[in-house]
Amino acid sequence: TRAEPKGGPVLAPLFPARSTHLHMSPSPSLLLHLLLFGSGLAGLGYEMVWTRLLTVSLGHEIVSVLAVISAFFAGFALGSWLLDGPIRRSARPVLWYAGLEASIGVWSLALLALIPALGPGMAALIGLAPTPLWHWTVSFAFPLILFLPATAAMGATLPAAERLIALNFRNSHAVGSLYAANTFGAVAGVGITTFLLVPAWGYTATGVLLAAGNFGCAVGALLLVGSQPPAPARETRQPICSDEFSRPRLAVTLFATGLLGIGYEVLVVRVSSQILENTVYSFAGVLAVYLLGTAGGAALYQLRAPRARFRETLLGLLSATSISCLLGMYILWQAESLYRWIRTIAGVNLVGAVTGELAVAASVLILPTVFMGATFSHLAQAATRNGLGLGRALAVNTLGGAIAPALFGVFLLPTIGSLAALALSAIGYAALPARPDRGIGWWRVVVPSGLTVLLLLRLAPAQLVDLSPRERILAHVEGVMAAVTVVADDQNDRHLRVNSRFQMGGTSTVYSDQREAHLPLLLHPDPKTALFLGIGTGVTFAAAAHHPNLKAEGVELVPEIVSLMSYFHPDGQDWDRDDRLQVRVADARRYIQASPEKYDVIVADLFHPSRDGSGSLYTLEHFQAIRAHLAPGGLFVQWLPLYQLDLDTLRVITRTYLQAFPDARAFLAHYSLKAPIIGLAGGTQYLRYPTGWLVRRVRDPSLTRELAALRLSSDFELLGCLLADAAELKTFAGDGPLNTDDLPMVTFQAPRFAYGNPEPAENRLLALVDAFSASPETILETATDEDSRRAEQRLAAYFGARDRFIRTGVGVEETADVRRLVQELREPLLAVVRLSPDFSAAYNPLLAMAYRLYRTDPGSARTLLQDLANANPLRIEAREMKQRLFRE
Repeated sequence: TRAEPKGGPVLAPLFPARSTHLHMSPSPSLLLHLLLFGSGLAGLGYEMVWTRLLTVSLGHEIVSVLAVISAFFAGFALGSWLLDGPIRRSARPVLWYAGLEASIGVWSLALLALIPALGPGMAALIGLAPTPLWHWTVSFAFPLILFLPATAAMGATLPAAERLIALNFRNSHAVGSLYAANTFGAVAGVGITTFLLVPAWGYTATGVLLAAGNFGCAVGALLLVGSQPPAPARETRQPICSDEFSRPRLAVTLFATGLLGIGYEVLVVRVSSQILENTVYSFAGVLAVYLLGTAGGAALYQLRAPRARFRETLLGLLSATSISCLLGMYILWQAESLYRWIRTIAGVNLVGAVTGELAVAASVLILPTVFMGATFSHLAQAATRNGLGLGRALAVNTLGGAIAPALFGVFLLPTIGSLAALALSAIGYAALPARPDRGIGWWRVVVPSGLTVLLLLRLAPAQLVDLSPRERILAHVEGVMAAVTVVADDQNDRHLRVNSRFQMGGTSTVYSDQREAHLPLLLHPDPKTALFLGIGTGVTFAAAAHHPNLKAEGVELVPEIVSLMSYFHPDGQDWDRDDRLQVRVADARRYIQASPEKYDVIVADLFHPSRDGSGSLYTLEHFQAIRAHLAPGGLFVQWLPLYQLDLDTLRVITRTYLQAFPDARAFLAHYSLKAPIIGLAGGTQYLRYPTGWLVRRVRDPSLTRELAALRLSSDFELLGCLLADAAELKTFAGDGPLNTDDLPMVTFQAPRFAYGNPEPAENRLLALVDAFSASPETILETATDEDSRRAEQRLAAYFGARDRFIRTGVGVEETADVRRLVQELREPLLAVVRLSPDFSAAYNPLLAMAYRLYRTDPGSARTLLQDLANANPLRIEAREMKQRLFRE
């Protein structure tokens, strides 16, 4: 061995042109690497399955998500550390390897039953409003203990395979290739699980198939080495090179690289959520690219440098990792344009979107992770030579990875911001070998540090918020869960955006938002308690304050949203100081499971169906849990954004809802054609309403004024929102699979709509109007007198006018030319007005057209007002406007 030369190029020693001599015959070598590939495939497949099953109970709060990931890594590290010694001393490591694979398979089968059985108890243990420390503790400890038999065994499979190849086939330089094979398998596990197995068969069947893979690996290892005679137990330690680190320093370096590598990944995932679509495929794509780069780096290292000089190679790898991470940071801040360009080329569909997301992830992650994979292989190879052992090397590296989610995702990101946290993770690599007393050279730190300063100066003012020229930012919060922005347009309308991708309402949708609260509350005979799941801007939730004697709770997942709700307070209303309204920051699924309360009304607001995690809010188990939390006579309304749903996904949700609420009805929130909203309403009993319901139901003057402004001041305006009864919904939904926790169809199906180029939402609304035929008999009490029969007739006329109004508006383009608008819509809307004197949605637009027309053509305006007054003699607005404008 030679002493390390001082100075020298950074990258020159990384991959010297020397080959690796393997003592293993090609066939056994290939088979063993295939076994490691299959083991990695199963391992990442399990992680995808287990974490998603657990978040149903532990919640989708970032604390829970990162704690589960940390628990997975911690169990992995514990197994690597504890089993390293016994494996290295074993004369038959094949038995260890086969036993570990079989143990993983057996415990994984057990987990398919244990996770659903124990999860609800964990939700109750966490509680409704846990402190972050308690939430993290439970979310970490529970999966750590639950996963431990499997994750500990996973952590020891690579050391067992390395011992097997070193002892049975006399090759002690195969760490890189084995690690690469295992990690390539992990890449396949992410893709196969996310894109094929779970969407087709669900989590349970996928878990069984993955367990079968572990059993296959166990049998394969026994068959592979069964013909080999037992070798004497011996250590495979090589002489320590003079330029290698001591064991403590090697362990510290392994720990730090694991910490920085996973920290960088956590931050990239968090920042890229402001660019990508945030579906289940988005996360899988980023994770697959991270693993692919790591595996590629390990493979390149194995091909070129397993016997390279230790210190010189390590210095080059760490410096290259630091610089490539900084380059990835810069690319990440420019990635929005790359994503759009790739989507334009690849197509506006699922394939095009996934391709674009993979391209963004690859441009940011591939180069850094290649160096990360090579760095770990280099350090791990040294660990097998100096007596630390591969298992313990893997353990301390993974322990660093276990700490990274909490340190970078929960602490550093909200404290110093994503940009500074990314810079810290990048510069950390360069700082690791900084030992001037050993002649390492400060320039390896100075160069990345200088690049970091330049990047911070260049990127710090930039926020990844997609704005039009007419928009400006009023407030921006980069928090643990998301980056949340309040944007104002040139009309001074405010909009709430999450991760720049999701519009969560605003001042321009107040009319719709408030109706989404009043409709469910008015359909209940006398609500005293209400629960709102997902409150966004808070406008829907705030409407509950108008109902006297009502106490309401609002649950919002993203704490940063709650901090910005004041931007959307209605004029003169400071509802967050109303003692009757309580806001909770929590996951809706977990809150429902943990709450001991029963509610008269539960309202589930508009959840973006394609967003990762939202699919669990449309599952049968969630709907059944909500039904169990309804008081006698209670009502649950699930609002659905038809403008973000294709009809097939709507059928799945409807079919699932009907399983929990067989007597459900569908309501329209309003009659907007551009952004239609459907509400599924069901409860503990089937409600019918008597004639004059609303007059007797609403007695508070302030509530009466509020309802009049929202066009909900009569029975016909309230009950006229009925779209379909249970029988029609069942026909529409048809037969087919339900959306369940085990088979989350919405999670995997809804993104196809988000990634595609759907037809206008008004076409889907028209399809529903044509499919359904609302009948007064399904919602009004049986008519027993003349007034009741007359009310039935008026409601039937209202339904007819509403449906004709929707058909009239389909295909009509917005225009500022009022003459053209009047010419196109005058007669169709007058026909609607003649159908029902109670239907205002057609009357009011004609009134507005007449007022605008008066400025340029008073004669035509006068004629239109007269025709409108004749079409509906019961309303006085047209006559009053005519008298005011023409002094008649």
